[in-house]
Amino acid sequence: MSFNNHFNFNRFVRLFQQDLLINRTKYLLAILGLGLITYLLTYWFLSSSKSSIMSYAESINNLYMVCFMFFMMGVGVIVGTAFPDLTDKIKTANYLLSPGSAFEKFLVQFLLRIGIFIPIALGIFWIAIRLAKASLIPEMLYETHFFDPAVVPYFEYRLLVTRVDKVWDIWQILFMIFGFFSYGTYLFAGTTYFKRYALVKTVVISAILFFSCILFSMLLSNIFYTQTKFFDIRLQTFYVTENLDSTEFSLLSISLLSWVFFIGMAYFKLKEKEA
Repeated sequence: MSFNNHFNFNRFVRLFQQDLLINRTKYLLAILGLGLITYLLTYWFLSSSKSSIMSYAESINNLYMVCFMFFMMGVGVIVGTAFPDLTDKIKTANYLLSPGSAFEKFLVQFLLRIGIFIPIALGIFWIAIRLAKASLIPEMLYETHFFDPAVVPYFEYRLLVTRVDKVWDIWQILFMIFGFFSYGTYLFAGTTYFKRYALVKTVVISAILFFSCILFSMLLSNIFYTQTKFFDIRLQTFYVTENLDSTEFSLLSISLLSWVFFIGMAYFKLKEKEA
């Protein structure tokens, strides 16, 4: 079969332009709304934690990490609402019959929701969180405690991988980067797997799987380690490499490889709908 049936550059560009033309207002509002919410939440977090920031230097890193986690949840909502036409039977039929291969339609959504949106979102987060810090004002917290925002460091992405002025190990940094990427592709795949309320169903299924894994681990711990209390989990770890034990190696492997499975699943589920 000709490659042109799977991917044609001119056809792909027209699909891309069509999506931007139809949804440009929605995308712009999503970016602006995400930035505004990030600014307001970050300012509230920082304002309500002034005493801990002044007394515990590491608390600012923890606050920035909490803000980043909430922000990534918001990003996940945008990513998890890809392929909006698949939520309605009539729209789905028109979308699948529109000119363009399944691969081109998949690639358009992947680039818009992950390839382009996520880098823009990370830039929005950097701007919003620094503006929130710049908005803090000096004030007397207690009779002997004065809050000076000048001593609070501005957010930089390196602070997310720093603990007590020490940068994380390479495996931890890779785990976080690819973990978030896999999380995004997982939500993206859910949009092609479920017909309606894809994001809600994906989150619910995720929670069920997560707690099922915990319960299964508890069960195995109680079977193989009789001294284990019922709600405890005991893992027998060993070193796979000089610096990685089996648990860390497993987590890193899942983070590095799972996104490949989710991207493949998203494409083939879209291809299946087209058939």
